[in-house]
Amino acid sequence: MIRSRRLSRCVGAFSALALSALGLAGLAVAPAHAAALPLTQYVDPFIGTDDSNAPNPVPGGAGGSTYPGAVVPFGGVQFGPDTPTASPSGYRYKDTSVEDFSLTHFDGAGCANNEDLPLLPVTGALGSSPGTNWTSYASGYTKANEVSKPGYYKTRLDRYSTDVELSATTRTAMGKLTYPASTASRLLINTGRSATGNRAGSVRINGNELTGSVTAGGFCGSSKTYQIYFDVRFDRAPTGFGTWSGGTVRDGSASASGTNTGAYVTFDTTSNAAVQFKVGLSYVSVAGARANVTSENNGWDFGAVRTAADNSWNQMLNRLQVSGGSAADKQKFYTALYHVLQSPNISSDVNGDYRGFDNAVHNSARPVYQNYSGWDIYRSWAALIALIAPTEASDIAKSMVLDGQQGGLLPKWSQQTNEDFVMTGDPGPIIVSSMYAFGARDFDTSAALSLMEKASNGGTAQGSAIRGRQSTYTSLHYLDDPSDSLEYSASDFAVAQFAKSLGATSSYTTHMGRAQWWRNTFNSESSYVQQHKSDGSWSWPLDPASQSTFTEGNAAQYTWMVPYDFSDLINSMGGPKTAVQRLDHHFTEVNAGQSRPYYYIGNEPEHGVPWAYNYARHPAGATDAVRKVMSESFTTGAGGLPGNDDLGATSAWYVWAALGMYPATPGADTLALHGSQFPSILIQRAAGNITINSSGTGPYVQALDVNGASTSHSYLRYPDVAGGATLTYTMGGAPSTTWGTGAQDVPPSFQDGATPVPAAPELGTNLALGKPVTGSAPCASAETADKAVDGSLTNNSKWCSSAANPSLQVDLGSVRNVSSFVIKHAGLGGENTGWNTGAFQLQTSTDGATWTTAATVTGSRSSRTYHPVSARSARYVRLVITSPSNTGGGGSDAARVYELEVYGT
Repeated sequence: MIRSRRLSRCVGAFSALALSALGLAGLAVAPAHAAALPLTQYVDPFIGTDDSNAPNPVPGGAGGSTYPGAVVPFGGVQFGPDTPTASPSGYRYKDTSVEDFSLTHFDGAGCANNEDLPLLPVTGALGSSPGTNWTSYASGYTKANEVSKPGYYKTRLDRYSTDVELSATTRTAMGKLTYPASTASRLLINTGRSATGNRAGSVRINGNELTGSVTAGGFCGSSKTYQIYFDVRFDRAPTGFGTWSGGTVRDGSASASGTNTGAYVTFDTTSNAAVQFKVGLSYVSVAGARANVTSENNGWDFGAVRTAADNSWNQMLNRLQVSGGSAADKQKFYTALYHVLQSPNISSDVNGDYRGFDNAVHNSARPVYQNYSGWDIYRSWAALIALIAPTEASDIAKSMVLDGQQGGLLPKWSQQTNEDFVMTGDPGPIIVSSMYAFGARDFDTSAALSLMEKASNGGTAQGSAIRGRQSTYTSLHYLDDPSDSLEYSASDFAVAQFAKSLGATSSYTTHMGRAQWWRNTFNSESSYVQQHKSDGSWSWPLDPASQSTFTEGNAAQYTWMVPYDFSDLINSMGGPKTAVQRLDHHFTEVNAGQSRPYYYIGNEPEHGVPWAYNYARHPAGATDAVRKVMSESFTTGAGGLPGNDDLGATSAWYVWAALGMYPATPGADTLALHGSQFPSILIQRAAGNITINSSGTGPYVQALDVNGASTSHSYLRYPDVAGGATLTYTMGGAPSTTWGTGAQDVPPSFQDGATPVPAAPELGTNLALGKPVTGSAPCASAETADKAVDGSLTNNSKWCSSAANPSLQVDLGSVRNVSSFVIKHAGLGGENTGWNTGAFQLQTSTDGATWTTAATVTGSRSSRTYHPVSARSARYVRLVITSPSNTGGGGSDAARVYELEVYGT
């Protein structure tokens, strides 16, 4: 049995037998490389349970949408409180009342979900039926009485003077209720209510046991549902019971079925205040739910269950041991790791039975997982889980393959046995390829590749295509929705890498060719990814901050979503210097929401953007950006996550950031480096530990040794650390001029399938940088001529003038040999590309009196213009603008120049 194989690896205070009894046997535990540290003390499950400060966030994405309930790693039960204004998560920290305690929750999904089988302890006579007036039974609570720890939750319902304690095993929940002295202490069990609507359920009462089922599902507006079977047991027989159906309550009734139904049991707590109960869940049958309870929690020791849950979390958290750093840093780090390890969820019963995507019952010797936030978790979560939990990652990949074999394709965004087709693209192949690239190999790789190829050829899952526009994509080589087009290309890249690793050369060639179609979404005039219409034209003008044609983002944000070919993207932009300036501008804000032209950590498409600096030969920029995000957007408060956690995706970003590395290329094995947050980190793996040590002060990497050998590369590949490795950083207070700055030091780009974009010319030193400059009257006091020669796009740093025939003149300080010019127009500063300069002249002079025209430009729309000229002597350079915009004004007749750069010797 697979369970006994895994239990042989367990370390820690609990024996294998104890873990098996408590439902934790399906979890592989880190080998005993180092003594276990008490790490659950740093986890605060309340982090992420309220809104962050993101303007215009994605729907449902103002905060982390996490829940503080009891769960074990990858647990199939998430037992926690539900509060009135908490959609989509179930719980909002600022709420002051509790409506119930339900058995299922998602960690940070963006749509209302779960909250199945709500339970609520009450006292006194029942009034109106809970079937039609459930929320009338809600109770206020006092924050000082609320506690949440890994695997444990406690609160006090003030209305009923009742203490509620919750814990969990993998497939069961356990509760301890401490009532006041009363002959009418009750527990309400609602079989008709969930976060997505009221549906049919059933319940049967037999002594101290209740069994039945609820109808769940409906995620993100889906009409699909599924059954959850339950078994509730009490530690003593109730003194009374009854059921309700709609508005009718029937005292003494032992069964009910239909919509808006439920049951209640009554206890006499005048001499014994505590009532314990446990609930087993199954997606197969009531018999499965009963067996889960019997196997995982057959006794009545709530304290032991709580301790075992804490212990299971501590063992998992100890896979990453960090030393040094502040208590707040450790709290953010281990809370993030805690969230990473909550999803997906084990859905098979203890005997291996599970319900498949074909709605049939199957059996597996290995745990079967469900619930995949595909679009979100492929970017960083998949690689992290493979690195730190390769056994679980292999089981997750195996589960995804089973889903595909039974339902048609690898899952996209699925809830239990339903493919709900949420979000864009085809993320399943990227998840599987990323896990494989980072060491999760124990699954049917041949079947996985077949399913990937089936999706890219228009296959269906549960009757619908995941790539619904595949025929258009393969015909045009792009889609007019640029974000969706990039998602298709990203999936093709992952399929190609997976195929290559399996020796499937033909599949590799086909999919790498398609992956390079990202180029058809990049407009060289605007210098952004934008809408490329089916007639071949580009939408114009472009507002880089507009959400139009993009999914939960804008052009400024999606332009960087080409992580497998940053080299060509950067060269298309004009080279590393321009890319760095654009990145600096982009990180003006770090949680900007959907409608500002800046970085948005609160949503996944931009998660990898900080490491674009590494590809632009400026890894210090990644350090600055990552640390800014970590300090400004992640806190230890309830609003401490910048956006939906999306089943661990946002938290995975933080874990990688703290480790000082990031899987920059989803589907491949690249780790871009920026220096760790902690001076000492131990990653415990069965294949060999990874140790990360840092010396020196300051945030910037000065040097790096890998296993004692010095490297100036700002990246590693997974094989460099797969068998164990020691990374030793030397840190400093200023950016290094040697580490990561050479052309050969950048992480790899993957350019098979297309002709690489020619390298941008090395222009040398900008002779105009910081030199004296004069210009026509500015539009505003902050938009003076000197802003055009300050080397920065950041903070809207530009010269703007509404004068007639505006001009800008730079004194180079002495006569120089001038051979080229670069002008950065409005679009590069995140403004409307219609405001890019339409017509202008570049003039040179040696004395400031006699001028020679070096270049005349008309009919331009470009955000960046490059003007090589025959070499000439010049001390002065003048830009004379005859058409400030390229769209007849476009709402503004002002000239806008972000940078005037002069190159030569």
